[in-house]
Amino acid sequence: MGQAPLVVLSCDNLAGNGKLLRRLVTDFACQLHPELGRHIAEAVRFPCSMVDRIVPATTAEDIAQAQSQTGLWDQALVKAEPFSQWVIQAVDSRLAPLARAGALLVEDVAPFETMKLRLLNGSHSMLAYLGYLAGHQYVADAIQAPGFELLVTQLMELEVSPTLRAPEGFSLSEYQAQLRMRFCNRALAHRTWQIAMDGSQKSRSAGCTPSCSYARPISRIRYSAWP
Repeated sequence: MGQAPLVVLSCDNLAGNGKLLRRLVTDFACQLHPELGRHIAEAVRFPCSMVDRIVPATTAEDIAQAQSQTGLWDQALVKAEPFSQWVIQAVDSRLAPLARAGALLVEDVAPFETMKLRLLNGSHSMLAYLGYLAGHQYVADAIQAPGFELLVTQLMELEVSPTLRAPEGFSLSEYQAQLRMRFCNRALAHRTWQIAMDGSQKSRSAGCTPSCSYARPISRIRYSAWP
């Protein structure tokens, strides 16, 4: 009694992860004891969070390269791009140390989440589908092939940006330019087939659903290239 409420921060890469975790925990607790479930629902905070960072699947070549550079054999190696953004719902002042470490504490995570899903994931998927069909093994090769960057730019500016509400203090045009630079990172060696192989799980979140994209010519190209 009298202590600050527990804060449980979900780091799962799911939309509305805090809300989902809250529902799962309270539902499970209610099965054990209804009063416990009610207490958790009222007293425990489950902030939503979102991470923006491109992390390709680790390969045996990555592990071998890291070993040659460090002398360590790391089978849990994670390769990632330099850019990172961690957005957390500011539900408690005790999250402030995370902001000092670089996290962004905001009142509403949803605009950041939608911006990332539609601009990054949507254009990334299109690059993967079309790039793979055009014979490009890596995303960086695809976007630097003739016509691809223009197509990505048009998708972002003409079809996706009008559906978005930019988070306060953020520029959609700057984020788009930054994304195109990130896609050009050859050091990531992000394979097009890796991104394309789970498109059925991404299609609804990474932009509009197929049914509402028929009137958008570039989105039609994206979905027609879906393997």
